[in-house]
Amino acid sequence: MKKCLLLFAWLCVAAAQAAAPAQLLDDREITVRSVFDVGAKRQALIKYIWGADGFPARRLPDIVVTNVPSPVKMLADLARVDEFRLNMAPGLQGLAYHFIAQHPNRELVVLHHGHGCTFDDDPGPKDVGFGLQRTIAALLREGYGVLAVFMPHKRPGDCTGGHDAMFQMTNVVGSPIRFFLEPTATGLNYLRKQYRAFHMAGLSGGGWTTTVYAAIDPRIQYSFPVAGSIPLYLRRGGSVGDREQFESTFYAIAGYPDLYVLGAHGKGRKQIQILVRHDNCCFGERQHDEKAIGKPYAEAMREYERRVRNVVGNFRLVIDEVGPSHMISHHAIEDVILPELQSVRR
Repeated sequence: MKKCLLLFAWLCVAAAQAAAPAQLLDDREITVRSVFDVGAKRQALIKYIWGADGFPARRLPDIVVTNVPSPVKMLADLARVDEFRLNMAPGLQGLAYHFIAQHPNRELVVLHHGHGCTFDDDPGPKDVGFGLQRTIAALLREGYGVLAVFMPHKRPGDCTGGHDAMFQMTNVVGSPIRFFLEPTATGLNYLRKQYRAFHMAGLSGGGWTTTVYAAIDPRIQYSFPVAGSIPLYLRRGGSVGDREQFESTFYAIAGYPDLYVLGAHGKGRKQIQILVRHDNCCFGERQHDEKAIGKPYAEAMREYERRVRNVVGNFRLVIDEVGPSHMISHHAIEDVILPELQSVRR
């Protein structure tokens, strides 16, 4: 486990150093102000991502294998696991696992991983590891199904990474960003009759995916991006991220504050963004440049939260003061994610 943590931290730093651009877009302006803006912006993003192919509203996983051995250990409230595979491009296959609760409440949470290749991390009571195992266990305990989705080239059997290189592909209709989103879309298409509500959470790159996916697919009701993004104008050092995090042609359509508005907008929808103050990778106080930004960490984060909330009140930022590093902490699960999800059902 210690080796995995060190490798993940190294990957965060290496990705930031390799991908750091000369200049990031200034995305502080919010351009989504009306219901018309929401629809137009969402369609513009879909056109950019999928081009002539359009959003994969009817596509299903290419391979579904039911009742596979669980890839995550020590799940007390698990009935069964199914495996979904999606062929997206030559040499690129999406992978997701559907964890079915023993006592289902007919709601599903998509749980998206970042730059890690297993959901089977530390299950202990202390805040160690990245928190994916404990998140799945807690959701199953409360009756939620879980669709655990991997990022491209960050899964068992293909843990090669290379997200920046994907943007050099010449045979893609639309943008390579589609490869980050399609496993979730096709999984939800397959499961649409089994559940009455879909929600989404993710860590790091999975938090970024949660932000983007919730912005384009209103089927996601409550979304919880954890340590996944901050607006580009606030980023320095380790918070810059891989190419998908700052690709200028994409964020010229909708900057991060616009994406937060889109992810929260709509009846029965809400987005609760979680940042970890003591994060050792990205979007925490350690990566914040107070001198360059002109404001302390919390003040700078609260400032963009206020501006987003002025447009859509269903957005909230939580700064996790408890988590010691880059993770979904017990506090985030038990005091933020689960209470918010349970409020949907009241």
